[in-house]
Amino acid sequence: MNWTDIPSYLCLAIYALATVASLAGVLGRSPRVKKTAGLLCVAGFALHTLWLLISIADGSFSAVSRGFYLLPLSWILALAGLLVARRQHMDIALHFVAPWAFFLGACALGFSGTPGSLPLVGPLFILHLAAIFVGVGVMAVAAGAGALFLWQESAIKHKTPLDGFRKDLPALGALDKVNAMATLVGFPCYTLGVLCGLLWARISWGRFMSGDFKEWISLIILALYALLFHQRQALGWRGRKPAILALVIFAASLFSMFVVNTVLSTQHGF
Repeated sequence: MNWTDIPSYLCLAIYALATVASLAGVLGRSPRVKKTAGLLCVAGFALHTLWLLISIADGSFSAVSRGFYLLPLSWILALAGLLVARRQHMDIALHFVAPWAFFLGACALGFSGTPGSLPLVGPLFILHLAAIFVGVGVMAVAAGAGALFLWQESAIKHKTPLDGFRKDLPALGALDKVNAMATLVGFPCYTLGVLCGLLWARISWGRFMSGDFKEWISLIILALYALLFHQRQALGWRGRKPAILALVIFAASLFSMFVVNTVLSTQHGF
């Protein structure tokens, strides 16, 4: 291990501590422990940023690999969660960010030795990846809010007493607002990412699509994203349906990343 690896290990260690502190703070309903967890998340994100910058500077991102794919994605997810926590005064977002940032960051570190399968060439390809990362990252936050929404709604519907730490969870309207914000940001970004990918494929390979499963699952995710965006904006969807659809979109994104990319035969096998 050389000195450039230190930020990555420190980042994961702090995210792990933040996860434990978040769980303890929520279950124990301790403001002090919750605040400590929030500070640990911020410190972890700072080291996450340094880790990302070092990876860019030392040429780790000269080609697309599994480690390359997961590191910026985990960074965007953490950034989105921190912004929600600050702008919406929703500390629960930090308790979602820490474990997911740790998990994806650990996967990125584990895959860091995997050779790249595609050279990272041209602004169109870089924009394709960056926009996809943003689209998936913000939808991860929306999925977390959606899961809490469904849990809270079920408790209210069945008249389950909201005792203990459940008293501290955000209101249904606040959770739905996170879904709405994520959709407004994520759908245009994901659409841009898919379009840039199609154009890059046409320029590089002479065709828009090769027909592999990764492309089809990406189009399915885009269609689901479009449905969520349209139903919210045109028909005024609120509450349960957008929450469920956000979870479906994020689940499909995880399937695309961890099953399609690693198990199936595809040109996107990184």
